[in-house]
Amino acid sequence: MFELSKDSYGILLKPVLQTPFNMLMARSVIERHADGRIFVDSCESPQSFYIVHSYGMTFLCGDCSNDMFNKGLFDYFNGISWNRKNDEWLQAFHRDWDAVMGCLVDEHKAISYSRLNFKFSSAEFNEKYNQVDKSQYEIISIPMDMLFKISGSVVPKDYWRTPKQFSEIAKAFTVIIDGKPVSTAFTSARHDDKLEIGIETIKEYHGKGLGYLACAKLIEYCIENNLEPVWSCRLENTASANLAKKLGFNEVARFPYYHIPK
Repeated sequence: MFELSKDSYGILLKPVLQTPFNMLMARSVIERHADGRIFVDSCESPQSFYIVHSYGMTFLCGDCSNDMFNKGLFDYFNGISWNRKNDEWLQAFHRDWDAVMGCLVDEHKAISYSRLNFKFSSAEFNEKYNQVDKSQYEIISIPMDMLFKISGSVVPKDYWRTPKQFSEIAKAFTVIIDGKPVSTAFTSARHDDKLEIGIETIKEYHGKGLGYLACAKLIEYCIENNLEPVWSCRLENTASANLAKKLGFNEVARFPYYHIPK
């Protein structure tokens, strides 16, 4: 297994585009919107590859029958090589990879989950959003200096390389209370006409519907700019799945999803 030079990332764009689930974060690594690493079986003509997003989302694709690549991948997962720093959350395509990943699960080196993909319905969104009182909170397009200081588990600084890059490509809205951002919906990835939504709400403000308001504002921005909002989450993340449904998203697919602890 070899680490691919960043100058060569573009050779993997075509196979990534053929993947039948949300791969926007893999594209963000390939197109250098986000930091990451890519490991391949061959730097000249890769047939097996593993894309690591800086947030910890990873994508395993291509030929699963290359024993040398698979050994290198397992060495990486086991901390034997390549200095893996964080937990990783892995999706794989084709489904033959599930047999390979099953070995890690059986050895208790990985935990199997499911990841949901959703499809947005503007009609369902508008029907629900028109009934919501939006007047009691201040919702702003958050300045970059404030946006990249937000802390939490899902924040823009983990998805974008620089504030300048974010300002040129992405958008974020936040609910302000007492002068501070308490719930922020932001572009976690944007490619072509698709914009994936990330959301972070301060813990003490959970359960107040603020995440809904911030996300709805970002969805309004998508509709006004002919962009398709994109939402994905882990099946077990019921809060995220329920919020998606309130915003007009409907589940269209679920796929195996593997947590590989550090």
